[in-house]
Amino acid sequence: MLAFRCALMLLTGLIGGALSATAAVAQIYVMESTVAAIRVGSALDLSAAISIPAGGHIRAVLPSGKTQTIKGPWEGTAAELAKGQPVNEGVLASLKELLRTGGATQITTGATRSIARPVEKPPRAAFSWSAIPVASGTVCVEKGAKLALIRAASPNAERVTLVDTTNGAQAELQWEPGSDTAAWPAALTLRNDGIYDVLSAERPRRQITVRVLDRLPTEDNLLVELNRLGCSSQFAAWVREKLATGH
Repeated sequence: MLAFRCALMLLTGLIGGALSATAAVAQIYVMESTVAAIRVGSALDLSAAISIPAGGHIRAVLPSGKTQTIKGPWEGTAAELAKGQPVNEGVLASLKELLRTGGATQITTGATRSIARPVEKPPRAAFSWSAIPVASGTVCVEKGAKLALIRAASPNAERVTLVDTTNGAQAELQWEPGSDTAAWPAALTLRNDGIYDVLSAERPRRQITVRVLDRLPTEDNLLVELNRLGCSSQFAAWVREKLATGH
């Protein structure tokens, strides 16, 4: 009996410690602000006091991953905005990393150097429900949207083959010199959760998963849904745009 009680006390302590640790790291992240004292990109601990004057506003990502706009006059703490919401660790971890790096993309190379084409950075597209960066990953698009594939701007033309990995259907597409955009080929049917290989004689294979959304998420739920669906490039693009505009 004593051993059971000790084990129970230990388990309770571990659970309590884990909950306390989660609560301790929970923060809100400021994405928009017209208040001079509250900087865009700042992380506010839940104990932080917030003062928004009349006519001012902030927009913050709460621990749940949802965003909320708070208009002045308003006085309170970050904890009052969080309202005891469960922590969405996936959203917060991605957001924290983007704020730490400013949205920079890290490229990992092998242990040896090669004289071949240098590792290519993924193209940085503006946030969009219709632009598909030509880089391995998952992209969310709006059903019925006119889709375009985006590459980094180049003075060279580029021709690739786009292959549906499920049925082998394929189509050619080309970027003209100086262009960063090529329309999705009409000959290739777009499928929800379709996986498409981008093949080129000069570059490694890139594989894109396309999620077709019948209904777009609301602005407040945007980061939650992009994180859930694995559409990390759009998650990063949205955050970068907020950091760039500063309000």
